[in-house]
Amino acid sequence: MWEKKAIETIKSVNLKLTPQRLILIEVLCEIGIKHPNLREVLEKVREYFPTMSFSTLYTNLMLFKGLGLIDLFTFGDETRIEMNMKPHFNVYNGEIRDFCDNEIIKRIEEKVGRKVRFVIVIPE
Repeated sequence: MWEKKAIETIKSVNLKLTPQRLILIEVLCEIGIKHPNLREVLEKVREYFPTMSFSTLYTNLMLFKGLGLIDLFTFGDETRIEMNMKPHFNVYNGEIRDFCDNEIIKRIEEKVGRKVRFVIVIPE
C-alpha cells in the first residue's frame, strides 16, 4: 500500500521514477517498519543497486520527506526513518515499535496545543 502511494505521489509532482527511487521504495517497504537508520537502508539498497551513494540516498529520502511519504527522527545518535505518518507512539524496548492510542494522542495535543506526529517512549 505504501509503495503504491509513494509511486503515485512521485508521479503526481512530475518527478521521474528513477531506478534508485524504485529500489529505495522497495527497500523501505521491506525494512521500513523497523525504523531503520540511514546506514541500514543504504546497505540494503546496495544489495540491489551497488553504486548508490549516500548522497543519492539522502537526497531521495529528503524528497520523500518533502512529499509527506516519510519522516526522519533522531534516536540516540542515529537518524531513523518513520513511515507511519499517522499520529502514534514509537516505543523502544530493544527495538522501536509503533503503538497507537488516539485518546492519549488527543490529550497530548490538548496539553501542548499542537498536532502530534509521533512521540518517542522509552520504558524503564
